[in-house]
Amino acid sequence: MSAPRPGRRGAPLAIALLLTTTAACGGAPGRAHEGSGPADMSEAALTYGTRPVRDPSITYQPDVVIVEGGPRAIRSASSDGLTWTIDGKARGAQDVRLGKVLYATSRAVGRVQEVRRVHGDVVATLGPVEFTEVFRDAHLTLDQDIDDGALHYLEIPDLPGAVTVSAGAPTDAATEAEKGAAKDAARDAPTTARTIGQTSVRAAHSGRVGTVVERGPVRVAAAAGGTMPPAKSSSVTADLGEWNAQPYRSPGAFGLKFNHKAAAGLKVFVDFSLKTEKLHIRSDVPISGGRVADGATFAVEGIKSVAISIAAGAANGVIDNSKIRAEVPVQMTLPIAGTPFAFNISWKFSVATALGGNNTTVTADGEWGLDGAIGMVNGSIVTPKLSVIKSIMDSVTGISVGVSGIATAVEFKVQVGVGVPAAFAGPYTKLVMDFGVTNGSALGAPLTRCVGATLDGKVGGGVGVSVSAVAMAALKKLLPTMKFQLLQESLTPFVHRQQTLPNVPLCKS
Repeated sequence: MSAPRPGRRGAPLAIALLLTTTAACGGAPGRAHEGSGPADMSEAALTYGTRPVRDPSITYQPDVVIVEGGPRAIRSASSDGLTWTIDGKARGAQDVRLGKVLYATSRAVGRVQEVRRVHGDVVATLGPVEFTEVFRDAHLTLDQDIDDGALHYLEIPDLPGAVTVSAGAPTDAATEAEKGAAKDAARDAPTTARTIGQTSVRAAHSGRVGTVVERGPVRVAAAAGGTMPPAKSSSVTADLGEWNAQPYRSPGAFGLKFNHKAAAGLKVFVDFSLKTEKLHIRSDVPISGGRVADGATFAVEGIKSVAISIAAGAANGVIDNSKIRAEVPVQMTLPIAGTPFAFNISWKFSVATALGGNNTTVTADGEWGLDGAIGMVNGSIVTPKLSVIKSIMDSVTGISVGVSGIATAVEFKVQVGVGVPAAFAGPYTKLVMDFGVTNGSALGAPLTRCVGATLDGKVGGGVGVSVSAVAMAALKKLLPTMKFQLLQESLTPFVHRQQTLPNVPLCKS
């Protein structure tokens, strides 16, 4: 079977993306295409994604090779999500070549970097591709509530570039705490636009076409050290060295908990949550001639508030301080009935402690209301209005001989599309929240105890592949023949607040 022939360019598909298990219609108005009906909620579909859709009104790019059989044709995926073993007897498997774009399922889509025959099966290592490198003509539309109860957790144990800063790395924040410059400690934290979600990657290729040869085990799969576990309905805790991270969902809420593992010195616990009411996705993304038309829309509605709870302590003061920047290797996923796409929620976080003095503690929590959609509407970024439900300033407390603080940032990203887990392609929106709290020295209590807090919020969105600079570097090491072009992603701020109490010169200094 050769690469799929282009469909009719004059009739782009209007894909109604249903994010529940109800039936979905697609294709031309009033006509159901292959795959319509209830979403495939089998373990294979939840883990590997949905099968490609063949419809005369979808035009795939000429070098896209579709493998039939969907998730049933997938034997396994490597633990980094880059190498896929496919049933060699599946229709289309014989046409997989170097430089082609393989499309087996919504999570097994990418430019073929290496391909081998192992015991009759096809083993292909995939690099990232842009959305328009897969679809030449299509129209992605959506207007649907998200059934959070149907979401599953997909762990990618060796997600490329998951940990940006190792937990054991020295941190300058401790020095700042000794100086009593809490704002500098917060600035040293890996926060917001500088370190979270600011870089996009576009995959380039040479166009070379190779042959499938017998060469033994695939290098990337061996380096990753295992296979991708099956998707689970219950929450998964990711091991990030000295840190843990656990995305979670509950009726009316999405959240991320991360903590420094209990040890003799440092203890940190952060719980970030989004309260929702009928979380809703609205999308209108026309693609024509391999180009996303101007004025595309992809927005998330129904996020009612954002909350955070922070607790940190250090037995040995500054020597216990730590920092980490991480892409959580656990994603929330859901097959989308009757479409070639998957729904995906991913998380990033950063935290840096600046705790001074032995037996130091800092705790704080706050909640803020969000009113309005986030994302991209008619080509422009839209941001919510923020209001205070519970002031974090009223809760900052703890014991410290020196000035102490903690800074953390969290990215919540929603995307619909195709690709490998490390480089999913399609329309997306992200909410980035950045928090910092400072607790003054107990030695200054006879005069005054200073507390401070900062809050920053940003929204981003677009259509394409969004990959951090660190993940990109990791991908380049794993895929040395892959070429990358860096693109800058802009994040639109909607709040910046900074406060110090009491409002006296001693604290402001």
